[in-house]
Amino acid sequence: MSIEEYQDIIQPRRTELSNYAWTARTLQPTVSFKILPRPFPESHKQNVFKSVKVMELIKEISQKENVNQPEIKQRLLLILDEIGYTKNIQIIRWLAYILTKIFLKITSGIFVNYAGIQKVKSRMGDCPVIFVPSHRSYADFIIFSYILFFYDIEIPAIAAGMDFHGMAGVGEMLRNTGAFFMRRTYNNDTLYWASFKEYVNSLVSKGDLPIEFFIEGTRSRSNKSIAPKYGLINMVLKAYFLKQVPDIMLVPVSINYDRILEETLFAFELLGIPKPKESTSGFFKSLKIVKERYGCIYFHFGEPIYVREFLQDKLTQSQHSFGSIQLHEISEAEKRLIPLLAYEIIRKQQQSTVISYFNLIALILNNNLTRGQELTSNQELIREIRTLRETLRSWGATIFEKHIDDEIEESLLVHQNLIRRDKNMIGLFRKTISVGNLNPEKLKAHSLSEVIISYSVPFVMLQVYANPVLHYLVDAALLVIILRSCGRMDKDVLYSHFCILRSLFFYEFILLENLYKMHFEEALLQLSNEKLVTCKQGQYDIYENNYLEEVLISSIQPFILTYYIVAEILQKLPSLVDEKTILANVQKVLEEAIREKNIFIHPYCMNLDSQGNCLNSLTKMGLLLKSKKDNKTIYKINRASVLKLKTDLETYIPSFHVIKSFDIFLHIKSKI
Repeated sequence: MSIEEYQDIIQPRRTELSNYAWTARTLQPTVSFKILPRPFPESHKQNVFKSVKVMELIKEISQKENVNQPEIKQRLLLILDEIGYTKNIQIIRWLAYILTKIFLKITSGIFVNYAGIQKVKSRMGDCPVIFVPSHRSYADFIIFSYILFFYDIEIPAIAAGMDFHGMAGVGEMLRNTGAFFMRRTYNNDTLYWASFKEYVNSLVSKGDLPIEFFIEGTRSRSNKSIAPKYGLINMVLKAYFLKQVPDIMLVPVSINYDRILEETLFAFELLGIPKPKESTSGFFKSLKIVKERYGCIYFHFGEPIYVREFLQDKLTQSQHSFGSIQLHEISEAEKRLIPLLAYEIIRKQQQSTVISYFNLIALILNNNLTRGQELTSNQELIREIRTLRETLRSWGATIFEKHIDDEIEESLLVHQNLIRRDKNMIGLFRKTISVGNLNPEKLKAHSLSEVIISYSVPFVMLQVYANPVLHYLVDAALLVIILRSCGRMDKDVLYSHFCILRSLFFYEFILLENLYKMHFEEALLQLSNEKLVTCKQGQYDIYENNYLEEVLISSIQPFILTYYIVAEILQKLPSLVDEKTILANVQKVLEEAIREKNIFIHPYCMNLDSQGNCLNSLTKMGLLLKSKKDNKTIYKINRASVLKLKTDLETYIPSFHVIKSFDIFLHIKSKI
């Protein structure tokens, strides 16, 4: 996709005489679903208050707790005031003006695929519209609303976490621009839970605003897709299953940043250092970002998914034909369809990922550092960017670019806090990091030394920027690793190995099992076209050792190594062990191995995101049994199965020879 297909919505603001005149313009916003008379924000609270289901629950609570119904109704009003959004157009205009000034100062542009958002806008009005963006930064929903304001689309009702609710001034400002708030947990408060579900149902079935929520549930600290959460999409789809609306249009949106505002915080969190609590003072401290540059931001509106079309051959006869519809819940059969839809949204977000030049630079530097090359020349960087750019384009990636020299210059300027340049050579910028006194009880894993944290943070940040490219590389990388480690094999055996690794990395590189075969065939074709894999007499093998093979193996190496170490550690721990103990032991082993500096071990292996993904995968595969006790996550280890997994992973370690780091395996084994 070329730059011409994206519109920089900030550019017009750079040339106009008055930004205020633009924010004060007459608005005729396009609504999601045409309803007359138009509902007000208070209408949704009233709908919940009159709900048959909620009224029945109030009677039950009254009898159970021996409390008068008026008192419970008063609790309900307080809950609805906590949840509900409002709309204040003056605050929206004021924010648009302030944000314009900030974006003009810190960004090189906010780019939106014009055809994508116009297609969505042209189809609005006939059914509820649900925007489902990827979640990479706290800035996501603010910029998203700004984009809709630019295109004169109604600002959505936005599902926001209670983290913001408690921030004095900020919470109310967000509420006035469409945010409705949800608790992370409801502690068996059945009245709250029922009220929230009814509130969302009212937004969908009786509202005319779009709705926006993040299906991943939280920001992805790794800058990769994470497994979807089903809570909100379950509530949203209820209106369709109960035939309260004719259809629902889900709009997947991919958000990508040249530089993420929280990049350093994310690196700390991945290493187990807890994030600071959101506060108003913290919010104002964060405004120091106006002194720095963050490059471009990319929003890609994907092809809408219509629920009726997606589910038409999967739904059986409706089970909601009799009795009061307000008392119905979606059936178990309908619930089983929700993961298919949720993962399809993630897949479309991945397909819409926009790769920037710095993503390619991060991938290249990661590869060079993995094979022991500290510095990369400008000429080498340009050559390798061109090689990867052409390969990735042919593999379906959208790479956003202008002139290559200008793009590299801009990338290095934006990331001068991470990348150093000495004459014609570039490498990682190293500096001492002080994290102060940390309470070991609040750490998520091992108490890493400041020396190791200072060393590791730049590597972790670099990997975070390489991660968005991995969606396009992972399938080919797995095939190369299998063939390079195991040698020549026929297609069925190769596919069997591929399925083992794909299943193991289920939470790392999101993909449903029913798509394994398609991805396998596509990756095999891609590698054949690149002359990296050859087939003779029905046997597949590596054709030649080249640069692309190096990049593919080094891109996946930290993940294979992390999972291998987790399996090794699980063999040494008691059969019943809590999650923090597992993570702390993995980090401790890696810290010792990294500190010796006998051999390069990528510090990203210490990230808790991948270690947690590994434990989730092993639980899904039945190798671990997960339970809760005293607010701790406890795992029961199936040692025989974990031992087999460890042995399987050892099969793929020989591929590390290609990037001259096979000795990592032996070095790590000596530490465990």
